[in-house]
Amino acid sequence: MSVHCEPETYQLLLRLDLFHGLEQPELERMLAEAELLECRSGDYAIREGEQDNHLFVILAGKMAIYKRSAGVQKLIKELGPGECFGEMSLIECRSRSASVKAAGHCRLLRLDGDHIIKFPDLSSKLFRNIARLLSQRLRYANDLLTLG
Repeated sequence: MSVHCEPETYQLLLRLDLFHGLEQPELERMLAEAELLECRSGDYAIREGEQDNHLFVILAGKMAIYKRSAGVQKLIKELGPGECFGEMSLIECRSRSASVKAAGHCRLLRLDGDHIIKFPDLSSKLFRNIARLLSQRLRYANDLLTLG
């Protein structure tokens, strides 16, 4: 399913860190197999342990990341518009490491990992941006561990 966006929507997406360095025609190719999703509060976009390789971008609303520990689901972080999730399973081709559910009404863009890797020039740019994002998240986690 192709996502058709207004020109201003493309410009907005191209300003996101995730799509840094992409041109509009490249983004259009990536969105050719993307889907727009509407989530109600409490709806899960992904569940810990599931197998898939979709990458999600939050267009509106907030999503909450939860990780199960000692049988209890713990809130890790909330994400808002312009942020993404699902990147670890896209890169590693492993099961989901956390659950993500809507903290209110949300609108998401779901990108198909199988479609993205069909375009090496495009996927290399996207993976570089994801590597930068994961590095920032790792630095933040390290700071939390060392600084308390």
